[in-house]
Amino acid sequence: MNSLSFRYLFPKYGGVTKLFIDYIYNFKNVSKFYAHDFGNFENLGELIENVLKSYKNRAKVVEILKKQNSLYGNFSAEKNLELLSKDNTLAVVTGQQVGLFSGPLYTIFKIITTIKLSAFLSEKFTDYNFVPVFYLESEDHDFFEANNAKIFNSKNELIKIEFNPDETKKENYGPVGEIKFNQRINDTLKNLEVELQDTEFKNDLLGLLRSSYYEGANFAEAFAKFVGELFKDWGLIFLNPNDADLKKLLVPIFEKEIDEHPKLSSLIIDVSAELEEDYHAQIKPRPINLFMFYKGGRYPIEPADEEGIFRLKGVRFKFSRGELKNILDSNPQLLSPNVVLRPICQDVLLPTISYVAGPSEIAYFAQLKPAYFYFNVPMPVIFPRISATLIEPKIKKIIEKYDVDIREIFSDISSVVKKILISSSDVDIDAFFNVVKSRFDALLDEVKDFVSKVDPNLSGAVDNSRAKILYHINSIYEKTLSAHQKKNEIIAGQIEKLKINLFPEEELQERILNITYFLNKYGFDLIEKLFNEFDAFDFNHQIVYL
Repeated sequence: MNSLSFRYLFPKYGGVTKLFIDYIYNFKNVSKFYAHDFGNFENLGELIENVLKSYKNRAKVVEILKKQNSLYGNFSAEKNLELLSKDNTLAVVTGQQVGLFSGPLYTIFKIITTIKLSAFLSEKFTDYNFVPVFYLESEDHDFFEANNAKIFNSKNELIKIEFNPDETKKENYGPVGEIKFNQRINDTLKNLEVELQDTEFKNDLLGLLRSSYYEGANFAEAFAKFVGELFKDWGLIFLNPNDADLKKLLVPIFEKEIDEHPKLSSLIIDVSAELEEDYHAQIKPRPINLFMFYKGGRYPIEPADEEGIFRLKGVRFKFSRGELKNILDSNPQLLSPNVVLRPICQDVLLPTISYVAGPSEIAYFAQLKPAYFYFNVPMPVIFPRISATLIEPKIKKIIEKYDVDIREIFSDISSVVKKILISSSDVDIDAFFNVVKSRFDALLDEVKDFVSKVDPNLSGAVDNSRAKILYHINSIYEKTLSAHQKKNEIIAGQIEKLKINLFPEEELQERILNITYFLNKYGFDLIEKLFNEFDAFDFNHQIVYL
């Protein structure tokens, strides 16, 4: 395995921002926005004690989690749930939207990071227990982000496998985790079966998917069943926050937000302004950082124009402060935190010592330090998830054939394409055009010297002409390269295979591809291989050869 600095990926790929680069490589530049340095575990003892001292919901939460994980058939979590019931146990947490078939690869990478970090902390701090928890973001309402999985089919084409229960509905399905699969899930699975190439592992993979994704199951249950089976050897605990009993434990948070709004938002706005002096602000707080479930949808709560009146954005529904309080008291499950409150709710429900985050999450946590102080909740260590690209043997063969440096591929794939074309050509296109440009330069220098003797003002005209001539030469150069590429279809096909496998949709592979593509080709043992190959403390982008 190799790794390369994220500086090679900045700013071309999603999430790789200046803030993220500084967080990874120059933490002191951003340290004021976070409560803890993720690279320094020597001073973690104080945070451990603060988390344990402030955590109030252990017995009730463990009782609920036992029911949830039993429902998901996640019996491998029983040992860790027993540990979680002990007063000296903390949680290493990650979370993600409950995407179809587990969503993009980075979800799997997050889980592996969480389990590895949990094991590391257990060895380092032997007086305490640490268990891995996956927080199912089941209340998210972006259905069209969660309803699909992207794979390569047997023709090496990137395709989207998707599920849509109702093609006439275009918006606000409500919480994705609660959406149940109807008979159309069978068509989705059949489509996947047709598109995946035939391998020795295909039947077992499809069997697991069919036992997880079936008519009557919902997105959260299916996700937990599928992912739970993949990680059954490591005792991963799932927490589904869209639970009436868990919501009762969050009433004080919701009540404070309603009673004191927009105080929290003002705090977030202040720190965001400071952050934006050098970086970007990832999230925009609302006056009230809560949603309400209403008639199947999930809508932001906001103050209406009238004093003491609230409304749901996007629908004609108003209610008084008293009515909102009644909902809070009798049906707290109807309320749901937005991106500002979600981490706070998570860390009220769990004794969180560390949250494993992707680049975008690391960015929004930079705005949330005041929120943790506001609610008197210890802010956890924000630990970067493993970031990686998986390179298959067929892709490794192309890289080795053309002697390409992996750093070049990630920093400038277009220059690599040109390099491969030139190196495989029987004519040196680059050398020829460099000579042509050099000759034109020399001739124009002579012209410039001559005309300047006649009239010095003419030298500017020569420079203008030079720019136009070089522009046209470069245009011919690009057309020549393009023609050469068409002439060499085999080489062009290999280049395209390299590009689409490493950068599908011109993004990092981990943000696009679904794990089912790789499980179909390499079997369930792939998960253990990734555990062995990945280094949770290598904060560069890791390259794993399969």
